[in-house]
Amino acid sequence: MGVIHHRTSIAFSKRVSAIVFMATFLCAFALQGQSDTLPTPTDFHAVTILPFFMDLVEEEDAPPARRELRMREIALENMHGIQWAAERLSNEGYHIELGFFDEVADTLGKNHWGIEDIYDADVIFGPLQLSPISISRRIIERTGAEHILLTPLPSAFLRGSDAIRTVIPSQVHAVDVMARDVAEKHSQDNVVFVMSGGNDLELEERFLDVFNRELQADTIYADSLLFDTVQASRNSIGSLSDKLDYYSRNVIVSLAGRSSRSMLSNLQAAVQINDSTEIFVYTHPELKDLGFIDVTFLERTRTTLPVSEEVNWSDSATIAAVKLFQSQFNTHPSKYSIRAHDAFLDAFTRKLERDLGPKDFSVLPAPIATVFDWVAVDQFSGYVNKHWKLKTFYQRQWCESENVPTLLDFIEPEKD
Repeated sequence: MGVIHHRTSIAFSKRVSAIVFMATFLCAFALQGQSDTLPTPTDFHAVTILPFFMDLVEEEDAPPARRELRMREIALENMHGIQWAAERLSNEGYHIELGFFDEVADTLGKNHWGIEDIYDADVIFGPLQLSPISISRRIIERTGAEHILLTPLPSAFLRGSDAIRTVIPSQVHAVDVMARDVAEKHSQDNVVFVMSGGNDLELEERFLDVFNRELQADTIYADSLLFDTVQASRNSIGSLSDKLDYYSRNVIVSLAGRSSRSMLSNLQAAVQINDSTEIFVYTHPELKDLGFIDVTFLERTRTTLPVSEEVNWSDSATIAAVKLFQSQFNTHPSKYSIRAHDAFLDAFTRKLERDLGPKDFSVLPAPIATVFDWVAVDQFSGYVNKHWKLKTFYQRQWCESENVPTLLDFIEPEKD
């Protein structure tokens, strides 16, 4: 049995009854399975800076601070994930030191942490909000610690330091995976790209760039592709219905997520109306969680989307890890807890690789949902996780696309 040391500056108002249960985790303590007579060397020292809003005061007559309270919930869930990973490593005999600090300054604008709290850390997780990240990133950089962000960020935040990385899988690389697959499998089909613009514009332009480059590399089909774009919006599919060709295999591509529910609902309706036309769909991973999407639509269109951060519930090690979390916190791990847990274990393994060189670390506790495939966003810059794989809805379930049978050649219907 190893050791977990916790040190923290967090203290919540007694009025916040919803998180009183956290008190036992926020006090300094150690879990030890050996003698305390000698100081225990630390194998891994991690500091986590999150928006706990410890100085938040809720006035009785004021509207509830919904954003702050939700951010606090997310912070606690991330903290649980860190503690969960540390417990798994401690059970394997490693000595882990944890520190937790509030990223939100007090009422006088003073931070709850300083460089003296983080200077000897191996890794620093957080903050979560853009403003605290901007303020703290250079301070953290001076410590020499690895800086891991648990929130999506513009790539500009990652430039200028190769010690910073964000664990959120990069959507840019999800688009790359989709574009290459469409170019490889549908170079002779009628591809219609539904562009909703707005916040999706940068990703849509990336798709067009990668898709065209992939086609140009294929000199056989570069000039024969039937390809068109449709200018849509968050609510409308534009002229999509006019672009569908009964005498061709149609492939609809859309990068719109849950913020474009109305458009996706209309896209589904357009496909259902054209029930005698062969149509396949590539789309955003959030479509899986939209309750109005019919199984018949998914099945008929062999809907394909990029996925990441998936838990394998058939894996015995995963089940054991989740049971440990449930025994610690009497609840099921949220996506934030799982993400923080996986990031912590990945950081620990990379530290061992740096310290010990290439060895077999497969016996270590492993992430349960996230596969990490790090790539620098630019020269001398930080890293993003580029791991995505495609899944296709086939025979009423989501399957890895590479395991789905290849489409037969399209047989053009006879013209009247």
